[in-house]
Amino acid sequence: MSRKKKLLIISGALSLCFCLILLTKLPALGLDRSEFCGQCHVMDEQVDTFLHSAHRLGANCGDCHIPHSLVPGAMYKAYTGTKDIISVLANKDPYEIRISPIGRNIVQANCLRCHSELLQAVGDTSENGGKYCFDCHRSTPHQK
Repeated sequence: MSRKKKLLIISGALSLCFCLILLTKLPALGLDRSEFCGQCHVMDEQVDTFLHSAHRLGANCGDCHIPHSLVPGAMYKAYTGTKDIISVLANKDPYEIRISPIGRNIVQANCLRCHSELLQAVGDTSENGGKYCFDCHRSTPHQK
C-alpha cells in the first residue's frame, strides 16, 4: 500500500472519530434539550407536555429518544436530525408526530436504563410481544 493511501485512510479514520466524538458532545451544546427540540412548530405539543411532566426535572429529550451507546447514539442523532431538517425545509411537517418502531425500542431501553431499580421484579415487559413501559404509562411524559 502506498504511503499516500495509508495517510488518506488514517486521516479518514481520524475524521470519522472526531465527528463521532463531536456528535456525542452535542448534549453539552444543548441540542438534546426541549428548548432546541421545540424550535420546530410541529413539536409544540411534545415540548409543552414534557415541560409539565415530572421528567422535566432530570431528563432531556435525548435521554429518552436517543440511544446512549457511542456509535449507535451518534448515528441515530445524525439520521433523525437530517430527516427532521429535510422534512421542515421541504414543508412536509407531519400534523401528528408518531414514534417509529425503532424509536419505541430506544425509548423502552432508556426507560429500563433509568428505572432499572423499579423494574427488577417486573423485567423487560416488551419481550416476547409484551407491552412497552409507555403502553401503560402513556402520559409519561407526554400526557397522551
